Amino acid sequence: MASAPSVIGVVGAGTMGAGIAQLACQAAGTRTLLHDPFPEALERGVAHVRAQLARGVERGRWSADDAEAAEGRLEPADSLEGLAECELVIEAAPEVPEVKRELFERLSAIVAPDCVLATNTSSLPVTGVAAAAAHPERVVGMHFFNPAPVMRLVEVIAGEQSAEAAIARARATGEAMGRRVILAADGPGFLVNRCGRPFGMEALRLAQERLAGFEQIDRICRLGAGFRMGPFELMDLVGVDTGYDVQRSFWELSFGEPRWRPSPITARMVAAGRLGRKAGRGYYEYPDDGGPHRPDDAEPPAPGDGHGLVVVAGDLPVAGALREAAAAVGYTVADAVDLGGEPPWLIVDCGLGELDEESGDPEPLQGGPRLVLCADGSLAALDPAGTAAGFHVLP
Repeated sequence: MASAPSVIGVVGAGTMGAGIAQLACQAAGTRTLLHDPFPEALERGVAHVRAQLARGVERGRWSADDAEAAEGRLEPADSLEGLAECELVIEAAPEVPEVKRELFERLSAIVAPDCVLATNTSSLPVTGVAAAAAHPERVVGMHFFNPAPVMRLVEVIAGEQSAEAAIARARATGEAMGRRVILAADGPGFLVNRCGRPFGMEALRLAQERLAGFEQIDRICRLGAGFRMGPFELMDLVGVDTGYDVQRSFWELSFGEPRWRPSPITARMVAAGRLGRKAGRGYYEYPDDGGPHRPDDAEPPAPGDGHGLVVVAGDLPVAGALREAAAAVGYTVADAVDLGGEPPWLIVDCGLGELDEESGDPEPLQGGPRLVLCADGSLAALDPAGTAAGFHVLP
């Protein structure tokens, strides 16, 4: 069984590289050398890891002694040559093929022949990156997810020439970091990004067609689909420019597959310098302290907030659930309109367009503002008079 390396190198001290370095020096307990070609970026990356370790102590996630020990295992490397003793080097450079190939060509001339070189690319073919190395059989993909210290999954990708020993070493490293490691094929987006790509692309299409705004789409994904972050919040976190590089990579590697066509919205954002949280602005504006976007999600009503009569008509399970929810916050609830009684504050029609026997048209409920459930039909068909608003709920 392969063992984790005793010395790990990380090239690229940005958000992802710094996060990987934190995992290596803290979770894996490994001596970690962090390099970036720009001294200012290297300084920021080391400072970021130290700040994250200190923040974890403040929040009670680990002890001050553990943080101090991890910090002692992190060393800045001023040059690539400083990584010569590493047994595994993880590259976290920009998603530009030429940059990665040049880096792997240089690294393979510096490290020992049995050192494993891993690319953190999220979309570029590992086989193409490995081709520039002197020993392509020692090159694998190790795709971490942002933020690396939080996301517990790592994809290990075998290129066309990747040796089993290199794959095993990468897997052992990910497991030593406390991550769940999965093996993925060397195709566009590998496994996770391939599964997630349709969500982001469809969100961009909705915005491009002006069907909804960024905040609304994100809110729907969070509250309706259970996502922790909406697609635009995630794009800002990852970096709009990084996302655009991934879009173009998918498009090129699929030979122009229409569903992967890059979005003009993303192109404009990159041209305008709206690169996400790291730039202080992207699809959202960010505070000077670099904190996250704070969604303006309305709080659900509390018990006692509801006043008045609500009619929820229909026999579907959703109608019963809505009646229970309305009653729980204090509304008086009925399942039909009593024209001689109290006028309803709101009518929720879950009848799915029950037809009037004589006219053949949907039979409207009279007596107050109406919401019509549009589960499998259009609002125009269910409300020809145009007096209602439509809604849809997820089970």
